[in-house]
Amino acid sequence: MPSSPVSPRRDDLPAGILIEGHAIVSADGMIAAADGSMPAALRNDADWRQFQAALDASALVVVGRLGHENHLNPGRRRLVFTSRVAALAPDPLDPRATLFNPAGASLPEALAYLGIELGTVAVTGGTRVFDYFRQFYSAFALAEAPIVIGGGRPCFSGAHPRAALAGAGLVPAGFSLLDAGAGVTLTRWARSATAGSPG
Repeated sequence: MPSSPVSPRRDDLPAGILIEGHAIVSADGMIAAADGSMPAALRNDADWRQFQAALDASALVVVGRLGHENHLNPGRRRLVFTSRVAALAPDPLDPRATLFNPAGASLPEALAYLGIELGTVAVTGGTRVFDYFRQFYSAFALAEAPIVIGGGRPCFSGAHPRAALAGAGLVPAGFSLLDAGAGVTLTRWARSATAGSPG
């Protein structure tokens, strides 16, 4: 996948589309170890339940190619980020998935291709996928676990997710303790009404 695809403006998306990110991160903002594996301390049942419920309610789930290949699709519509196609193409192995190269097509073009004009687009990572949507998230559900993964794979490149989301115009809009025993929290970030539309 290209290292820095250009994101469209939020205003370019259909008015009925909401973009919502979902991640569980370590205290240092990592979503995985350096080899891409997910440490056991980031696997939390309470987080998993709320995450799966959000995906079930979404019109479209966005995922990176490795995540798509490693996690069986339970029947949701998926948009798979990959450089293995020129622009947009059906996945020959999954009739509910569409392959998307952001270097060859824009997100508005992908949504038009899929006929999606209304609903929530759930963004599930990895790093390049989270980065692509950084400037036009409507909301982000950020779960955090009290562990440190030195040298791991970050949620966002260049910044802890809290700093990245604040820099993109989102503000904390709700906080809950998902799992007191494991110390896992959930902060719901939402776009500030005064943030305007990033260009």
